[in-house]
Amino acid sequence: MHDDKAKKPLAPLRGRSFSWPSAALKISLIYCFFSLLWIFLSDSLLEMMVSDIRILTFLQTVKGFGFVFLSTLLIFSLTYFYTKKMHSAQTHLRTLIDTIPDLVWLKDADGLYLGCNRKFERLYGARESEILGRSDYDFVDTELADFFRRHDRAAMYADKPSINEEQVKYANDGHTEILETIKTPMKDESGRLIGILGVGRDITLRKQRETDIKVLTQALEQSPVSVILTDPERRVSFVNRAFEDTSGYPAHQVVGRTMEFIDPQSNAPEIVEQIRDHLAAGKAWQGEIKSRRQNGELYWEYAYLSPVQTEEGEVSHLLVLKEDISLRKQQEQQLKHQAHFDALTELPNRVLIMDRLQQLIRDAERNQEYVVVMFLDLDDFKKVNDSMGHDVGDLALIEAARRLSGAVRGGDSVGRLGGDEFIVLAGHFSQKEDVQVVADNILERFRRPFDLGNREVLLTTSIGIAIYPSDGDTQSELLKNADTAMYQSKEQGRNRYAFYTDALNQSISRRLQIEGYLRGAIERGELMLHYQPQYDVSSQRVTGVEALLRWNSPELGQVGPDEFIPIAEQSGLILPIGRFVLQTALAAAKRWIELDPDFKLAVNISPAQFRDESLVSFLQEELAKHQYPASRLELEITEGILMRGGTQVEETLAALHEMGVCLSMDDFGTGYSSLSYLRKYPVDELKIDRSFVNEMTVDESDRELVNAAISLSRGLGLRVVAEGVETAEQLQALKELECGVVQGFWLSEPVPQEHIGKMLERQARLPV
Repeated sequence: MHDDKAKKPLAPLRGRSFSWPSAALKISLIYCFFSLLWIFLSDSLLEMMVSDIRILTFLQTVKGFGFVFLSTLLIFSLTYFYTKKMHSAQTHLRTLIDTIPDLVWLKDADGLYLGCNRKFERLYGARESEILGRSDYDFVDTELADFFRRHDRAAMYADKPSINEEQVKYANDGHTEILETIKTPMKDESGRLIGILGVGRDITLRKQRETDIKVLTQALEQSPVSVILTDPERRVSFVNRAFEDTSGYPAHQVVGRTMEFIDPQSNAPEIVEQIRDHLAAGKAWQGEIKSRRQNGELYWEYAYLSPVQTEEGEVSHLLVLKEDISLRKQQEQQLKHQAHFDALTELPNRVLIMDRLQQLIRDAERNQEYVVVMFLDLDDFKKVNDSMGHDVGDLALIEAARRLSGAVRGGDSVGRLGGDEFIVLAGHFSQKEDVQVVADNILERFRRPFDLGNREVLLTTSIGIAIYPSDGDTQSELLKNADTAMYQSKEQGRNRYAFYTDALNQSISRRLQIEGYLRGAIERGELMLHYQPQYDVSSQRVTGVEALLRWNSPELGQVGPDEFIPIAEQSGLILPIGRFVLQTALAAAKRWIELDPDFKLAVNISPAQFRDESLVSFLQEELAKHQYPASRLELEITEGILMRGGTQVEETLAALHEMGVCLSMDDFGTGYSSLSYLRKYPVDELKIDRSFVNEMTVDESDRELVNAAISLSRGLGLRVVAEGVETAEQLQALKELECGVVQGFWLSEPVPQEHIGKMLERQARLPV
């Protein structure tokens, strides 16, 4: 059907802008006027000039030919004039239509193209002459052509312009555009529908902008931060959902109203002024502010306020972005609190307390006053922690913090440095004697038992005191010297306070010196073992030895074990030293056990070694390595180890007992509950402390205590050893009390390894 019609293309209706009826009427009127004028004038003129009929007839004939010629020339001139005018109008119209950036086309009632402009030619990739008389079916697929036809017919039947959006694809380069089409029905003079005029405008960019605006609006609505848009007079034109949720104000209560973006009553005046100055100058401002919700609640926000300027630089809107940072501020406050306060006791920690000390020093320097630094350590807190558990230990620390806070003056500071160490800062003292009042008050508070989970525990404190400026003029120096004084108070018996002196500093220097040189002493070969023989009282034969550590330092000379062993305990060096002692002693005793199969080696085990979880496995490895029988090894432990109790102590004791290692309770009689330990733990031997042996020949009560210990051991089936025998009288007394084994300087001082071998060799040659 469409192909048949394409063979008879209709001429494009380009001239509808020029009025042919008007031109024809003008030509007809001119021709009529000319004809009438010719007839009347020519006839009258001939009659006046010629009277001869024959000549007149000839001239009438010539006049007729002249009329034909002149009328023809007149009609040609008029027609040429109006045709040229019409062509000029058509050219102007065509130029105008082709200049239009929109697509323009004309179809007849059957959908065949009657005309189009150049922009439309690019759509189908064909010249106008190739488009005329053809339909959309000749250029696009059937589905799209049907779409165009439906909209064309809808426009024609509507009898009014129809506006649609249509997506088209250009044939020349394949790009697509969204067109807004206006299709207007075309009618002839009689009102008969003859076609449709279409104009298509590219709205792709507009649609993209509409999409972008829609996406932007959705993004603003879904944004987690509050978004507010106002005009220059601060009248709100837009708020998003986050603003409603955060502030509590619904949009309808805000939009159209003037709004203040910062609460002047809740923010610092300089912040309010700064914001106003920035906005007045057309500058953006950002920072933290306080805002108020609809319910009156204050909350923190991070705000960004920026004027929106036109291309001409004029402010058209004000954009406000706000983020609720209340949670972040709360977390910052928590972090700040955690950074400056102890989590357990809520007391200031080292960071904050040192800052306060610095401030006190500045004030004291200005006012010529004293500053007191008290360094406190809870006495025997470790025993509480180990025997009762860390939870109970925490309760003790909390109670200690409470008592300290209640013992000091209102302006003083109490802090926790860590573990069981506390610090008290006291300023504004005019005389040193007033310091003792505060220290005595603290000690008094600690004399009452601690109620720790239905258990009452006596927990005292030792206090070291340093005073500014006499004992130091810096934070670190005052703290160090107060710590030094605290150790002095512990050495003096605990539960007391001590003031810092220069002599104390020398003592600490000696301690630090010992600790420094003790590190690496094993590698440098400075540590050695001496052995003190143990004798059977009846036969006076050597039955074993106790390994005793000696240190000969090139820098310090001979350092006694009473001086360096406690330092090794406190510094953690006791673990490698203890392993060195066991390894060295077992290596030596391997030879001695060959000389006397009943020989026993006694080695002291420190509390730190006993807490070492690898102690049992280490002993197993060393005993196997040196092929030394476990039953001939005796580990001497103090009552303090047994006092701590706990699962770890019980498991270690049980494992050692199962191995066959003998366990000896050293310094028996100096504790207050030794008997309960004898019943509870697998102890094989009691070692009577030298303090009782030394006085037993001059003090009857000490003799009775030694006798009771020997009788108790015999009753429990335990071996008993008395140490510290220094006179013949003491040895005789022990012999009378039937003590089994003794050791002391009267019998033999500690000797090097080779001496023990010689003793055993001589003893082996003697008759039993």
